[in-house]
Amino acid sequence: MELLVIPPFTDFTTEIVPPPGAEVLDLGAGLVERLTDPARLRDGPHAALTGRAAAVIERAAYDDAHLRAVGAALRLAGDPALRLTLDGLELAEGSTQSSRDVLAAAARCELFRPEVDQAVEAAKERRVHVVVDGERQLPAAFALVRALGAERVTLCGRLVAEQVAALRRVPELAGAEWLSWSPERVIRQRWYAGGSRTTAHQVTGPAAAVNRVVGAAVPAHWAAGPAVAVRWVTGVDVPPVSGPWAGRLDAVRVAAFPLDALARCRGLTIIVTRIDFLAAVTGLNGMTVNLRRLLAAIPVAAPVTCELAVGAPGIDAGVVGESLELLADGPGGVRLGGLRPYRMGIRTVWAGHSVRFPPRAGHDLTRWIEFDAPETMREWEVARTIRTWRDRLHGLPPGRLAACTVATEPPATAEGPWRR
Repeated sequence: MELLVIPPFTDFTTEIVPPPGAEVLDLGAGLVERLTDPARLRDGPHAALTGRAAAVIERAAYDDAHLRAVGAALRLAGDPALRLTLDGLELAEGSTQSSRDVLAAAARCELFRPEVDQAVEAAKERRVHVVVDGERQLPAAFALVRALGAERVTLCGRLVAEQVAALRRVPELAGAEWLSWSPERVIRQRWYAGGSRTTAHQVTGPAAAVNRVVGAAVPAHWAAGPAVAVRWVTGVDVPPVSGPWAGRLDAVRVAAFPLDALARCRGLTIIVTRIDFLAAVTGLNGMTVNLRRLLAAIPVAAPVTCELAVGAPGIDAGVVGESLELLADGPGGVRLGGLRPYRMGIRTVWAGHSVRFPPRAGHDLTRWIEFDAPETMREWEVARTIRTWRDRLHGLPPGRLAACTVATEPPATAEGPWRR
């Protein structure tokens, strides 16, 4: 039987759809479960901070409070090589854009060592397909290749497909096989079905193009009968030809989806770099699109949020502030779904004027690049703006996770050690 291994760290509120006959070892989900075990949290070195998080996790409500508690546990999970958040990973030294830095982190990391040992035990003499969908998985993926032996590993997944040429040049991966295949992901049922989904209240805004009901009751046919898997769509993915889906997608990309696909959407986070009103939002490539058609096609009960990428070329602090003020008012029932620093992808062609700089020395796994343009925020401005607005808007979703996209209730104000 084929063995698919999912390295930490990825969206633990989703799971892959394996091919028939394949065995899946989801090390990411296992690591999160281990690090958030209530007994471990109560007995650990940060028990004074994590005791309340343990109580929330024990309730198993699988709601925003649960996610914030998980985030607290991950942030306090000390490691010499990695720093974790609910939806992020940073190397203690260096960048995931450098294979040297990733290899050093893989060798020093203690957090995922039990999971690597588990994979070695499960594999025995079999060939292992290691699925790498995102950059956060690179340290664990490199550790798995070293522990299993490159000659027994086939690397696949979205990130591998995007960066196979660069990864092939990493000497420590020599001998591995490469497969241009990425498994589909679906939202884990407990994260999609958890929490209240029946409280309705009308949200309007001065620029509302379409009034949506946040927290509207889920239609009976959504919940009737056996649970139907909700496909999770991100990046360059496209919706399935049939069945429900939810996604976190660039505004320019999702605005072009066909109407029949939008009608099957169960939740959507739209990534924008500015918003003037719902008829004019700017995507990650600087193009402006109209969201009226999209919002009219998506079912009213499906939650829709906009995540603002702060610091794009030519978009100054004043424009960002205006965008945030508008989204905070919930135009047309579209809530603010979070703030993140803008990253210009290495293949992004920005619609306006910008100057792109070559990758830094040693960045052989480059995925985003530095740039400059008139009226562009400096790095310190971006950090200050994000920090200020996160402090001001306490009801933001806890992270960039599928569970946050399909949550129909706006998150309650969070207090305590797990507030982001």
